[in-house]
Amino acid sequence: MARQGVTLMCYWNGRVTSGAHGISYEGATPKPIRVSYGITYNELLDKIYGVTGFDKHQFKLKITCRYPACREYIPVPIDDDESIDIMFDVARQPGTNCMELYLERVSKPIENQVNVTVPAERVSVPIENHVNVTVPAHTNKQTPVEKEATHDAQVDSFLDPGPVDNTVLVLQNQHRSAAIWAGEDPGVLTCRQRLATMMREWQLDSRIRRFVIQSGFYGAYRIGFIQIDWPLVTALVERWRQETHTFHFTVGESTVTLQDVAVLLGLRISGHVVTGNGDLQWDDLCEELLGVRPDRSVLHGSALKLSWLRSHFHKPPPDADDLTLQRYARAYILGLIGGFLFTDKSGADVQLIFLPLLRDFSKIEQLSWGSALLAYLYRELCRASKAGANEIAGPLILLQLWAWERLHIGRPERLGGRVRDPVVPDNEDVGNMTLNVGDATVDGEQVPMDPLGCRWRAPVIRRDNPVRALIFYRDQLDQQTDDEMIWQPYTPERLALLPDVCVKDQHLWRTMAPLICFDSVEWHHPDRVLRQFGLHQGIPKPCDTEVKLHSIDRRGRHHYDWRSYHGRYIQLWEACEESIAVGEVEEHPMHYHDPYMEWYRKVTRRLITPLTQRPHMRFQPSSGTTHLLVQSLTAIHNQCATTLGAFTGDCAMRAMTDIQTMCIRVLQMIGETRHLETRPSPTPASSTTNAAASSPPHTNNTEGPLYLALEEVAPLPATTQITTKAPSVRGRGRGKSQGRGRGRPRTSRAAVAAVTPESFLPPVIALAAALSRADDLEGPSYLNQKEAAPPEKSICMLEGEKVAEKAPPPPSEPTHPLDGEKEVDAAATQPQDGSREKLAELSEESSDVNRPKKKSKHF
Repeated sequence: MARQGVTLMCYWNGRVTSGAHGISYEGATPKPIRVSYGITYNELLDKIYGVTGFDKHQFKLKITCRYPACREYIPVPIDDDESIDIMFDVARQPGTNCMELYLERVSKPIENQVNVTVPAERVSVPIENHVNVTVPAHTNKQTPVEKEATHDAQVDSFLDPGPVDNTVLVLQNQHRSAAIWAGEDPGVLTCRQRLATMMREWQLDSRIRRFVIQSGFYGAYRIGFIQIDWPLVTALVERWRQETHTFHFTVGESTVTLQDVAVLLGLRISGHVVTGNGDLQWDDLCEELLGVRPDRSVLHGSALKLSWLRSHFHKPPPDADDLTLQRYARAYILGLIGGFLFTDKSGADVQLIFLPLLRDFSKIEQLSWGSALLAYLYRELCRASKAGANEIAGPLILLQLWAWERLHIGRPERLGGRVRDPVVPDNEDVGNMTLNVGDATVDGEQVPMDPLGCRWRAPVIRRDNPVRALIFYRDQLDQQTDDEMIWQPYTPERLALLPDVCVKDQHLWRTMAPLICFDSVEWHHPDRVLRQFGLHQGIPKPCDTEVKLHSIDRRGRHHYDWRSYHGRYIQLWEACEESIAVGEVEEHPMHYHDPYMEWYRKVTRRLITPLTQRPHMRFQPSSGTTHLLVQSLTAIHNQCATTLGAFTGDCAMRAMTDIQTMCIRVLQMIGETRHLETRPSPTPASSTTNAAASSPPHTNNTEGPLYLALEEVAPLPATTQITTKAPSVRGRGRGKSQGRGRGRPRTSRAAVAAVTPESFLPPVIALAAALSRADDLEGPSYLNQKEAAPPEKSICMLEGEKVAEKAPPPPSEPTHPLDGEKEVDAAATQPQDGSREKLAELSEESSDVNRPKKKSKHF
């Protein structure tokens, strides 16, 4: 029986390459689609747009077929029905199972962005808090085609996650966020760490503790094992940018600095760089410094099996001399380096390049282990942020501690409770789960105070579904607000309780210098995150992280002397005290319209979660729809502000049409066109316009235009001032007050109508009033939703989680869109010229709205 269709393997977000057999595609996973032989070009385009998730209004698709020629595959463009038939001729041949299509997006040019004609002047509209929004006026006139393109561009621009200005994030097309937005979500990163096995099976012997303390690694040891939250690490990586070495959050840039390394882990910042020669005989070195020569089965180049190290140096003999104890101490420190601080992706090895640095214990603490650790973390974050990465290594505990100190998501619910820690030996249990802030002794030996990171040594919420947790974290970071970011968690009171090593290098915390760890060289840019140091953040100077350095690693360079290779950068580090970021003290929180924030919103990636992502699970991400709502309502506000400046009948009708089209398109984009059900117009002739009277018959087509009868409105008096309150729309449910502020009395719609006659309301408010009188108005309004609770009290419950907080109850009754949201100056809006009778009629009519009515059905 002849086949009726063919399978097309679609590739995108990669690149076309040429080889011995012709063209092929790299860097993408194919998406198969099944089509019939009778499909047309336009039908194929619609199917591909649906599969890829590309916006047909914003992007044009170029389709290329991998066509078999005589001896190789050649590219054949698919741009009409005839080219599809040519492709299907090959698909019908015996032995052909599928055809390959390579897709390329091309942005559609937008020539004009103007859609309202107003006089050549600037109009300022007063809003809440006396902030003037100035709308530039234009006098251009548009053709219908240009106007439609303007509508599409204006609404589609709401969906652009950024950046608008590509001068900073020049590698956006290679970034992980680009793949996520295009529908190629790489998922949760695999986090490589081996500290749990080491801490459980290799306990620190009391006889070698003094050597660990002397070397400066005792603070890192005291932190112990902390369960890594893979989804949280992945969500952070998705916002890391190797162009700036910072996380790009919605509230500004932030990053892990030398301050965080010193305060959280207690590692030294000042000192010589951690580097050396990679051309050594590693088995001879092990025999010299460890006293044992490993065989070839456990030593591959400079990589030594951690299991071998743990089994041979598990516990020193009872009669061990000082030389033997030093060897056991080197082995234990090497285990901390390979299992905690400088982990690699092998999953089982430790690099012996660190072993020569452990030769003399009096010189170990003179090295800048803190800067080396931060360089290693930066390098791993840069690698993992690329689109094709699926794992990450390095000091992930440092990254997670940093996130718990500063961000509102992912924190453990318990902090500092006295619970037996299964990964710290009993003889090290000095206030086991609490911070040692004074002199403490273990086995009669005095030990230093703990670094701040030890206070987070607590049980972690385990995610039964990491993918669901990642979606939750993304959504929370996409909606992050200023009060959900702690810029300065290290208060003077906290710093006063820490050991000297945590605070003695404060003069270097804001150094702008290269961080070095053997082959890794990464730039430190605290000048981009001055708010973390209590300073005002201005627009930073262009920075160069020297991305080319990321291609330099130890692969194929095992015989390099890295001290000589990076000599120029070592000199810059040695002069790090001469390059310190400075700024003015931050006296007040940064304003939303601060010049830095205005600049930052243009150059950053605002959203990670695609708007079209609707997973089949209890939690649904709302950041995209919230962003779309805010942007569209802002555009509607500006549209009304422009129209009110030159209020005429034609201008008003044109503005209302634009606003209606914008609302319909936004609802279509977020999949909520069910709210566009048509409804009959009010019967009184006095309350309808001629346009409404001549509207076409109503149908039940939810995708069609929305016909509403609007009451004629007079121009707004110049003395009228309307103060509106617009709390942010968040997808976390209402608080206990169910949409009202605490203690605020509920204002009835009759009272609103009594104070503000519709003849004096601007068009948008009159439109809302008309909507409120519709008989079949369904569902509560979300415009007066109360602001979400603080982060620590508003943890959304994920299905199947072991530790979760109950979701807030739904609102008990529907509320009016304007209920409690307008404060109108009654004296400024008094009716004039004998309209008190009309005021009484409006009050009576509005009071009837609160009475229950039977919903009408339209077929």
